[in-house]
Amino acid sequence: MTNSELTAQLERYKWYHIIPLTPAVSTPGRADFASHHAPVLRQMDAVDFRGKRVVDIGCRDGKFCFEAEKRGAAEVLGVDTSLSLGAVELLIPFFKSKVRMLEMGLYDLNVAEHGQFDIVLFPGVLYHLRYPFTALKTLADLLPDGGRMIIETGIFADEDKRALLFCPVGKESPYEPSSVTFYNRKGMVDSLKTFGLRVDAVDYKSDKDRKRTDGEIIRGTFLCTKDSALAAEHPQHYWVGGAHKHWQKS
Repeated sequence: MTNSELTAQLERYKWYHIIPLTPAVSTPGRADFASHHAPVLRQMDAVDFRGKRVVDIGCRDGKFCFEAEKRGAAEVLGVDTSLSLGAVELLIPFFKSKVRMLEMGLYDLNVAEHGQFDIVLFPGVLYHLRYPFTALKTLADLLPDGGRMIIETGIFADEDKRALLFCPVGKESPYEPSSVTFYNRKGMVDSLKTFGLRVDAVDYKSDKDRKRTDGEIIRGTFLCTKDSALAAEHPQHYWVGGAHKHWQKS
């Protein structure tokens, strides 16, 4: 397929990610979103994908699916509530890729039906979710001990004296109305710990963002490792059923 033919094929679809196909042709995605990708790729560089089973949450056109495959992942599943026809019909065949994509929500993922994953990629989704704690538990449950998760999201940049969650509604959102969940850094780290996820590293778009404490929304990328012992330190019995039984007299 020539570059001209490939470009004509790309015009049939709507694109979110910018993905190079040849030295001269890339998918015409959104440059503003692409600016958030460098920290995710740096954190991916710190993880060994060889032979691993990977799930990419909110995969869109599959940028991080294909990146995981290039890094040696044995199996990659991309899930999104709005399946990218361009990725399924054009990119996967073009790359001769084994990536699979399913149109589904993350809350429908479970070990019984989908198995465990060695690596969970979760970029650019968390701040859109009205039920963030449920989402983090759902994804943590997919990982075995030692499994890795990379989370990229909007962060409320304050002095991190308390674990906080900023949950704006409507026009109060710093992005747009579907963006409703912004942890501060301490809130993110502490919440992940209760689900058995240890934060090993945090990356930002710039050193300026790393140092901000002015209440603005920045983008943070968290590299985590599953450690069930961390969750055991917290009152799971109270949060996951059986709370009343715990307090009943015998």
